[in-house]
Amino acid sequence: MPGNSPHYGRWPQHDFTSLKKLRPQSVTSRIQPGSDAIVCAEMDEQWGYVGAKSRQRWLFYAYDRLRKTVVAHVFGERTMVTLGCLMSLLSPFDVVIWMTDGWPLYESRLKGKLHVISKRYTQRIERHNLNLRRHLARLGRKSLSFSKSWNCMTKSSGII
Repeated sequence: MPGNSPHYGRWPQHDFTSLKKLRPQSVTSRIQPGSDAIVCAEMDEQWGYVGAKSRQRWLFYAYDRLRKTVVAHVFGERTMVTLGCLMSLLSPFDVVIWMTDGWPLYESRLKGKLHVISKRYTQRIERHNLNLRRHLARLGRKSLSFSKSWNCMTKSSGII
């Protein structure tokens, strides 16, 4: 009967205590340089633009395969200078194995280190690229939303 409803016309209240509560990642669980070693790190670059497609901006970043987190990232042009900036951010970490795609600058920069060049071993970072493109409209290729300044693009990608 409608008049005898204990919820007064609202949906019944459910007990959600049995559901697992998800907590955001705390700052203390991040990878600490010098104290933690990264066994396998994947590196890749992702294309974006600011204002017009002729003004390209690249996101270079490294992804830890075991922890499934982004270790470091840099925005810039697709040059050796930007790759050098990323490598300087990664220098405090003890990376054992580097996994990249076939871009020639990775080979020249990682010479003398354990380096695997394969599409098979960069599947996780490529999937992360796809997730970024799906969730951040500014990184989408064919989208009406785009960044109007370099600063806005860097700040909007702060979830990385």
